[in-house]
Amino acid sequence: MRSTASDTPKPQSALVLAFCILALLGAEIYWLYGWHSANEELLFANNRRSAANALDSRKIAELKAASVRINGLYLRFQEPPPPTPSAQFPLSPVAGLRQTEPVVIQDFIKAGLLAVSSGAMLNDTSSYELGSTRLEFHRLVPLIAQAENSNPFLFLDHVELIRPKSSAPFSMKATALEARFAARIFTAAATR
Repeated sequence: MRSTASDTPKPQSALVLAFCILALLGAEIYWLYGWHSANEELLFANNRRSAANALDSRKIAELKAASVRINGLYLRFQEPPPPTPSAQFPLSPVAGLRQTEPVVIQDFIKAGLLAVSSGAMLNDTSSYELGSTRLEFHRLVPLIAQAENSNPFLFLDHVELIRPKSSAPFSMKATALEARFAARIFTAAATR
């Protein structure tokens, strides 16, 4: 038997096969490295999302707790306000600051307003009539806004601002207004 030339191994085919195997191995290593880095990015994104979910769930729990307080407050709104004795609020000077008054009323008194308790109490609300003839408009409005924002249980039922007849209309000078308003405060709810 004679050996033919086609039966002898060719070194080029072995080199091509080795090169193909090395190319497949390199492509697999590159794919695995890219897959690993993509998984690390997904892990970081997952950690960020789980932290954001924990924060959102805490905010949801706080909102649910606040909704109970808000619903209770709206139930109090449904109560009718105490009747005011007349459209004009009779104000008499208060002799000093009483410590039994709510803090927001004490702040009004410290700012120069006169406060008179109307005496009409409905459940746990206290009503006050406040007024002044010494405060300018640009001082009175921030005072009222600050008092309303600092105490969520303070409600102004009636506000009356009267310009003195001696001041000219649309005057640019600071003018002390006659300010009278009725306020309600939920005293028992504020102390809870």
